[in-house]
Amino acid sequence: MLKHYITARRAAVAVWLSALLTSVLLTACSTNPSTQQAHYLAPIPAAKLERAAALETQGKSADAAALYLNLASKVSAPARTQLQLNAARAYLNAGQTAAAQQTLDAIAAPSQLPAVQQALLQLTQADLALLDDRPQDAIALLKRLTVSALSPEQQRQRLGSLAAAQRLSHQPLAAAKTLSVLNQQLDDPNARLLNQVSLISTLNQLSDAELQNIVHDGDVRLKGWAEIAQLVRDAGDNLAGLPSTYRQWRQTHPRHAALPGLARAYVATLSGGYAPGAQVTIMLPRSGYFAAAAKAIRAGITAAYQADDPQQRPTLTFVDSTQDNRLLAIHAKAIADGVDYVIGPLQKSAVDDLAAQRMLTVPTLALNETTQIDKRADNLFQFSLSPENEAAEIANKAYARGLRQALLLYPNDAWGERLAQAFLQKWGALGGVMRGQARYATAEPNAAPLGKLLDDNAADLLFLVRRHQKQRVNFIPAFILLRRRH
Repeated sequence: MLKHYITARRAAVAVWLSALLTSVLLTACSTNPSTQQAHYLAPIPAAKLERAAALETQGKSADAAALYLNLASKVSAPARTQLQLNAARAYLNAGQTAAAQQTLDAIAAPSQLPAVQQALLQLTQADLALLDDRPQDAIALLKRLTVSALSPEQQRQRLGSLAAAQRLSHQPLAAAKTLSVLNQQLDDPNARLLNQVSLISTLNQLSDAELQNIVHDGDVRLKGWAEIAQLVRDAGDNLAGLPSTYRQWRQTHPRHAALPGLARAYVATLSGGYAPGAQVTIMLPRSGYFAAAAKAIRAGITAAYQADDPQQRPTLTFVDSTQDNRLLAIHAKAIADGVDYVIGPLQKSAVDDLAAQRMLTVPTLALNETTQIDKRADNLFQFSLSPENEAAEIANKAYARGLRQALLLYPNDAWGERLAQAFLQKWGALGGVMRGQARYATAEPNAAPLGKLLDDNAADLLFLVRRHQKQRVNFIPAFILLRRRH
């Protein structure tokens, strides 16, 4: 899904820029947002803009952003501002959030921009907040901007970003409603099909009771979609019969907007798979500190490979990356051998080396997170189940359940401090209130700090960080959420 999302976003930007170039020929006095944005770019040579659009289409978004900024340095507002906005959006498509933020910060007098540029600025700020894991900020920006000041394509982008932010904020019902509205605005059949798959997937985040409520008494605009989600849920793990069941449903709902291929697309998306002949290199250490974790990851990848349809299995090549200082050479050799995808590395220092590169020519899924927050190479994706991420996710889920007054208890060591800070940062960003916090000694824990915290009768959440006593490695935490009513 991530690959499809990034491809779709890059294609959307290319289409938008093409529309801008075409509309330069139209009258400048029109209030159409696309025409107005194109009018701002009138002083820029069309060949330069076409070059930037081509770079984005080729997946070289960072290079396109650099070209936009170079052009911006030679002109004044409003052309300069429009080019800066284009550059910021290109940086976002490249995953370079720090560069995008720096570009937005350089825009002069943002509060005095014309309505069209003001709306595009807020849309870009919202997408930046989304990529920075601040979905609540993204929602606020997207709901505040003037929708009529966006082009039709940008309006669709806004709805897509809003749905993504709502899902990240654990608001699946709100996200489903947004995707339903977006479905009505999409003309391209492939885009509509992808959106409908996302809509059904989003509804399936609801509980059985919530889904049944929509089917029987909920929003009439979601009723049909909820019925399809119910078909998926009833199918369980056996999705082979879903297309047939779905065809029967469509025969009784001929006017519903759901496309004929929705069930098959949903099953295909769920099952995944690779194109015939795809080659994947997996870089994992065979010895050293991460060897045990690497062995478990290899077993998981092999099991998934065996479970795939034989016609969709890639060619897997496992490469020893124990010597992380040779990582770049190993990665380069895999590309020279014609690999289509790379999984790994696992070591954080090796991920740092990859992140420092400007561009990776094949999609690479790192199995850890870089420490270089301001560096992110194009085509590098990071996957990590770090304790800090889990702490932030607990804050998200607790806030989504309506909890607002939190207590925090954590061990008095560096590990406990990291997790506590991750929770505090996310809780504060969401708008939650900290009623109190305390540390406990890891060597001789006792109930005194907990008892003192629980004297606060206004609190409705206790976030407790502790170690698993049977676990030898010290980075696996356990979390307990308590809800109290007085």
